[in-house]
Amino acid sequence: MDKTITVVGSGVAYAMPDTAVVNGEIVGTVADYSEAVRSSAEAITTIRKSIGEAGFDMDDLRTTSFSVDTVYRNGSSGTVEFSGYRYMHGISISTDADGESLGRLLQALTSCEQAPEFRVSYVVRDPSGPMREARLAAVKDAKHRARELAAAADVKLGDIVSISYASSPGSISPRARMVSTMSVDSVPKDAEFRDSVTIQWEII
Repeated sequence: MDKTITVVGSGVAYAMPDTAVVNGEIVGTVADYSEAVRSSAEAITTIRKSIGEAGFDMDDLRTTSFSVDTVYRNGSSGTVEFSGYRYMHGISISTDADGESLGRLLQALTSCEQAPEFRVSYVVRDPSGPMREARLAAVKDAKHRARELAAAADVKLGDIVSISYASSPGSISPRARMVSTMSVDSVPKDAEFRDSVTIQWEII
């Protein structure tokens, strides 16, 4: 029976986020269903115009969700009464992570009559570079662990028998935070990318 040792190596790499993603919702309640649909469409049109005037591409504003729901309230006599129709239009738009660009975008969004509630998160536009670094680090980690185990067991490593790698998205953990000021001077935390690899060696 061939003697082998199998080790799982893990690697991590970091990269400064270069893109700010603004996700938001436009919410309102009106008495009529068709008015809810119309109000939502008008709000989106106004926002597109505002970001266009601020120098952004209006087509970059994307819809992430849309819904119209009935709303009820408790009446004075304890009964449930119809209150209207609540619409929610989810939107998303990205820009460079620098404070000046993000500040102009947030100013454009919040200057509208029906300004959306929003959240800002920071991401890396192209994660292929840091993911490659994480994979290389995982291989080095596997080699280091295998040598340590072989030395502790008083054996020697031979040739590599197999390498098993299942590609998976990097574990990204940049700072995600609410932003409520137009002078955006926050510095996003580095995004963290993790990967792993399984390597089997012959023992001699």
